Amino acid sequence: MSELRETFVKPDAALEGANSLGAAGSRLAMNWQNLSATIETLNGEKPWGDDEPGNEFNKDYLGGDDQPATLVLGMAADLVPLVEVLGPTVKGAVEGSVDVDDMVKTLFGGDDK
Repeated sequence: MSELRETFVKPDAALEGANSLGAAGSRLAMNWQNLSATIETLNGEKPWGDDEPGNEFNKDYLGGDDQPATLVLGMAADLVPLVEVLGPTVKGAVEGSVDVDDMVKTLFGGDDK
């Protein structure tokens, strides 16, 4: 027979953490937007030069979708929006859990532990 497990959440603390996480995600998104724009501008200026060695460097740096700079920029562009929504997602989950607990208490009664 399986043992009943219960999970307890301190809603105020969880919401505070979710808000902090949300603020961090927003800062990350803003900073990434500024940083990636700067990187794109610098890369567009080809600071490595337009001579043969510079073009060879560029081929191995930005020369295709499988090159390191392109991969890193692409992965960060995919990851940052996910981090940005973590706080609001956690907040919604905590609020939903509290709402369900309140509804169960209203419908079925319960003690105030």
